[in-house]
Amino acid sequence: MVGMPIFLAALNMRAGIVLINPLIPILKSYFKLSNTEISLLAGIPLFCFAATAILMSRLGRMGSSTRVIKFALSALTIGLIARAFTGLPGLYIFTFLIGGSIAIMNFEMPAWIKANAAKDVGFMTGTYSTLMGLTSGIAIAISVPLAHLNGWSWKISMLPWMVIASVTTFYWYTRKNDDEISAGIDSKPFWRTKTFRNPLAWAMVCYFGFQSFTYYSTATWLPTILTTKGFTLRDGALLVSITGIIGSAIGLFAPHYISKYPDKRKILVFFSSLIVLGFVMVAIQTGPIIWFWLTLSNIGMSINFPTALMLSGTKTKSPEATRNLSVMMQSAGYLIAAMGPGFLGTIFDVSKSWNWAIMGAVLIALLQVLISYVVGKESYID
Repeated sequence: MVGMPIFLAALNMRAGIVLINPLIPILKSYFKLSNTEISLLAGIPLFCFAATAILMSRLGRMGSSTRVIKFALSALTIGLIARAFTGLPGLYIFTFLIGGSIAIMNFEMPAWIKANAAKDVGFMTGTYSTLMGLTSGIAIAISVPLAHLNGWSWKISMLPWMVIASVTTFYWYTRKNDDEISAGIDSKPFWRTKTFRNPLAWAMVCYFGFQSFTYYSTATWLPTILTTKGFTLRDGALLVSITGIIGSAIGLFAPHYISKYPDKRKILVFFSSLIVLGFVMVAIQTGPIIWFWLTLSNIGMSINFPTALMLSGTKTKSPEATRNLSVMMQSAGYLIAAMGPGFLGTIFDVSKSWNWAIMGAVLIALLQVLISYVVGKESYID
């Protein structure tokens, strides 16, 4: 069954990162960290996402995408377990390992899906992206309550994801591979391919980078921001979780249906615009109405992310081309995104206002609206 390995992998591809976000105030107090130091912790996985591209050609020598994904899942499991049982240095070191492991899966899963489920790229991409969003929401929702359990502090928040990673790794290593078609990873670095010189590929980099910047910058700080708008830390984390889950659920089938339209410009511009509108209203509103505006922005982000992954498969004509575009798009795109948490944190330090920080994310979301018009045009990358 092709779907099961995809779905299980998806459960592990965001939770280990985002569960840190609602714990930021707790970790700052526990380790006596500054805003700069905690921003660095939040940014580590994104820098890993960008930097891992350099290693992909070497990992390609391991053989198929299946083998590479197994390696990444093993490293992820080790990182999640070790991070919960170490001090401050280990918190940074194993967050780096977790980020690098997830980055490898980010790059390989689109090619694996292209090779093993070519007829259902849109549906499979939408489903696994939605599962990533759902598990992210669950991780954010339960992190603070678990951290408040007597005697455990923040470390017990890691426990559910250690178990899920262990089970997933066991499944990937024990499942029969007779029905698989190897993705056949090309060992040539993406910067030596035709994709690197294609203007449309760079437009895809910007599209993916801008939407990732907006998501990760706001996801990092929203639980903290909401404490200035009438919510407790626990309620703020729950709000971020629920609105994210709603957005992910609505985004489940979006790539499948969007892929049916040759010209996607109006659709992509519309959903990118929802992000702008939602966060502008979050900046200027307080109280319960924020639920609605956060849901709106999360719908936009939850549709744009899987759509970007879907486009990396539908705008190319082979698994190798898909992988080259995926690695380029995610490495350079996540480098853009890695600046997000620090960018918003710096705006707050200068202005002493989280509303101005949110407007910084809105500025990038506006750029996403513009680039959506470019990537939505019917065109292909060799």
